[in-house]
Amino acid sequence: MISINVIDDKISGSYGDKTFCIDFNKEVYTKMLELAEKANTAVTMEDYKTVLEQFEPLTVQDYTKTVQDKCEHIHVNKSTGEFFLQHNGVVSSIPMPEALVERIYESMDKGLDFMPLIKMWTRWLRNPVLRTKMKKGWGKEFCERFFNYINLKYVHPVLKKELMEEHGLSEEVAERRATMYQMKITKEGLLNGYKVSTEILTKFKQDEDGEVQEVPRYKRTFNVDTGEIESEGLPEHVEDRLFQPAIMGTSGDAFYCEGSNGYATPQHFIKVGCTHRLASWDLVNTNDRHSCVPGLHFGGLEYISSITGEIHNIFVDPMHIGAVPDDETGAARCLQYFVHSSLAGVNGSIYHSSTYAAKTDEQWAEMRAKIVEEYDASTIKSGKEVGELTNL
Repeated sequence: MISINVIDDKISGSYGDKTFCIDFNKEVYTKMLELAEKANTAVTMEDYKTVLEQFEPLTVQDYTKTVQDKCEHIHVNKSTGEFFLQHNGVVSSIPMPEALVERIYESMDKGLDFMPLIKMWTRWLRNPVLRTKMKKGWGKEFCERFFNYINLKYVHPVLKKELMEEHGLSEEVAERRATMYQMKITKEGLLNGYKVSTEILTKFKQDEDGEVQEVPRYKRTFNVDTGEIESEGLPEHVEDRLFQPAIMGTSGDAFYCEGSNGYATPQHFIKVGCTHRLASWDLVNTNDRHSCVPGLHFGGLEYISSITGEIHNIFVDPMHIGAVPDDETGAARCLQYFVHSSLAGVNGSIYHSSTYAAKTDEQWAEMRAKIVEEYDASTIKSGKEVGELTNL
């Protein structure tokens, strides 16, 4: 027997002892109905089996065709099955990692927008470190490490406990519902990760004798009757507070903290609302096999769970990632990131991912112009790469 159901935009059902579920297609649906009628009126088992054999190919979802139909920016190499980014007729030379392709499939199955993944991959292809590693033969591994890192999941312990204790869910169900991706992806293709810092609660002040002393940065207020602390004296908005990296502190290379509340010269300070960057790629160790080396560090939920301090939410453009030394717990090194908020306090302003994306797009435009200018377009190889870079 052949059973067919249409639910929303899916065709599902069974034939013989097999089940299926594919995207709705009117032509396929019509053919299925015809074969279902033949199966239900078959006189012999031989006729019935013949109909099932004809029906089976219709139940196979051709994802490669579906992906290309739904996204004009994806090209599928039919001979290898590899996926590539394409734009304005130019196909990238760097294949997408298998994990990224599977994530696109998963998004399609759930009816989710997979364009943020495509935009993220586009930004990744702009990465100058990737270009260097491709030429040295390490590029494919670098791409795989990067997306394994993006694809990491995390079971949030607090949420799991809440689901079990307050909502009565079983441990298995609670764990499934408390599982999330460690790294979010914005609609512009930026990574939304985390940075942990230590708040600086002191400052330096010169006394009447000219001596420089370290004193409290904020002044507590007390209830005059009970002596209880009424306020820690912290600023109303988190942008007015000062932090430094939790692990490195003031060691390592100084970095720029750029913004209206930032600093003119490289320091070791972190502030909400600022772009934090090293002066050049020379200050980032891009070896994926090395850990605890130069570069700005950030990570996902599991990475920050083992570090004590204040948690900041940051934007990172994939083109600024130099190394992924740990694609199992979510640690990475980069050249630049933007701190858009913090669990330490309340923002005074809103910092949109689109604003930071526009800023890094400007950086890329300048980088691309310089790269294209430096290439010798007289050879086929460099000419192809120029075309590819121009269309990213």
